[in-house]
Amino acid sequence: MKKVLIALFLVISSTSFASHIVGGEVYYDSLGNDTYKVTFEVYRDCSGSGFDSPLQYTVFTSAGVLFSTYSITIPIPDTLPIVYDDPCVTAPTDICIERAIYIDTIILPATPGGYKIVYQRCCWANNIQNITNPGSWGLTISTDVPGTTLVGQADNNCARFDNYPPIVLCSNLTLTFDHVATDIDGDSLVYSICTPETVDLGGIGGAEPNPEYAPPYSGVTWEPGFTGIQPWGPGSNVTIDPQTGMMDITPGLVGTYVAGVCVEEYRNGVLINSKTRTFGYRVVTCEVELPIEVSLLGAGVLIEGCSSAGFIIERTDADSSLTVQVLVSGTATNGVDYNALGSSITIPIGVFSDTISIIPFGDGITEGNETVTFSIIVENPCENSFDTTTAYLTIQDYIPLTISWGDSTNICDEIDEYGSLWCNVQGGIEPYNYTWSPTPYLNNDSISFPATDLPPNLTYMSVNVIDGCGQNISSGLIPVYNQCPCKVPNVITMNGDGVNDEFIIRNIEDYDRVRLQIFNRWGNLVFETEDYQNDWKGYDKSGRALEGGVYTYVVTPESDKYEYDDQEKTRYTAHGFVHIIK
Repeated sequence: MKKVLIALFLVISSTSFASHIVGGEVYYDSLGNDTYKVTFEVYRDCSGSGFDSPLQYTVFTSAGVLFSTYSITIPIPDTLPIVYDDPCVTAPTDICIERAIYIDTIILPATPGGYKIVYQRCCWANNIQNITNPGSWGLTISTDVPGTTLVGQADNNCARFDNYPPIVLCSNLTLTFDHVATDIDGDSLVYSICTPETVDLGGIGGAEPNPEYAPPYSGVTWEPGFTGIQPWGPGSNVTIDPQTGMMDITPGLVGTYVAGVCVEEYRNGVLINSKTRTFGYRVVTCEVELPIEVSLLGAGVLIEGCSSAGFIIERTDADSSLTVQVLVSGTATNGVDYNALGSSITIPIGVFSDTISIIPFGDGITEGNETVTFSIIVENPCENSFDTTTAYLTIQDYIPLTISWGDSTNICDEIDEYGSLWCNVQGGIEPYNYTWSPTPYLNNDSISFPATDLPPNLTYMSVNVIDGCGQNISSGLIPVYNQCPCKVPNVITMNGDGVNDEFIIRNIEDYDRVRLQIFNRWGNLVFETEDYQNDWKGYDKSGRALEGGVYTYVVTPESDKYEYDDQEKTRYTAHGFVHIIK
């Protein structure tokens, strides 16, 4: 985002022994019976030594004779906010001005000539550039209480300014400030830029005069090139509407300055009061920021069919619609390799931001890296020009997912065996998310599980993998056999008592089929079944009961897992002797 340096003014501090006063005004309200509420508004730099406590002020007669002195204890000051409504300017944040409002109630007996209320305080800073010898001159703020000769009776209420002075102002850029004052009597007010009243306080000894020096008061002595109506010097411009108090200020120089605004109060065409609000200003550099900012949302490298990026256009002022131009170029083709982008975009009234998205398509074609140059052209209302913000993106091919996995496995729940499965995924975009089924296990490329988790015999398991782009791939079905060796009894009885009446082989449910063969002691096959159901009760092939004695059995479990060659038969075929007892 472009930034331009401009100048700003702020209130300044005075010499080290003073309270860093930077301005103020005084006004009063008539409460009747010769009683007045007097209010002083005093401004100071926050880095100063504090406000006067108490504040001492003096009342003189219209002839300049001391009437009385007064003092007011300090109230709790408040810090003034920095207000600057130009969208092109970011006001500094290191400026701090405090205001203290002192209120007193006094009695001023009605006289033909009236009174003058005065407060004086040292001193202006030595680095003020528009007045001569500033370190020996202090602030004077005063106002008149007109006597009965002017107003018929002492019933006047003094005008007071509605707004505190501007804290921020930029050189070569006009700030319009409402310097209006209010008079509750309805008297006519006339505004002007004028020379501030001052007083020669002679350094440290006169920093807080008590009583104040008697009127009349002189104005500050201007340095060459500066005047009361041009306090910011050559190249500056300041005007004020005498009827409304609306003030335009365009300082042209960097430095520290003192300026004043006068308001005259007329009743029936007769001037009855005049007062000045004095303020000190310091011109420094500050930033001008465009009211429009463009930033990239997302990564600078995109994957086809996977990631996306956005360009966020933000603005500080949404009072009108905003149209920006969009330019795209590069080796990737607009509308072919990514979503079609138009040549402009309009942000409606009331909307402070909008996003232009770029989404690369997954075309499955190996093209290598492709580039996108994305530019947004925005009118710069602060400079009456155009600004271009450009971002560069790279689109990479998406490498399809591949997966391999382990062969079938065999476990036995009777002896608490554990099975393990694994898969290996390549391509796509990490991270990978693994979902094993039918039983969900850990999100991992390998799992371990107890045989007790599975039903007898055969379970088909598989894994589905989703990558960071949302693409997925699945393994084939992986056979997992929960098969334990057959356990064969060595005796059956044929007495019908319900105990050992049948030849019960344990674990035959773990297999597709179990073959049973019974031989007599001469090796002759007397009984055989290819799918034994634990129902042999000592009968031969024709159903006749066999004689009691010792017979030989051969139990051969069958399963798709094994072909039962000689090695497997050694492991799984059971053979031995069974004794038939009658």
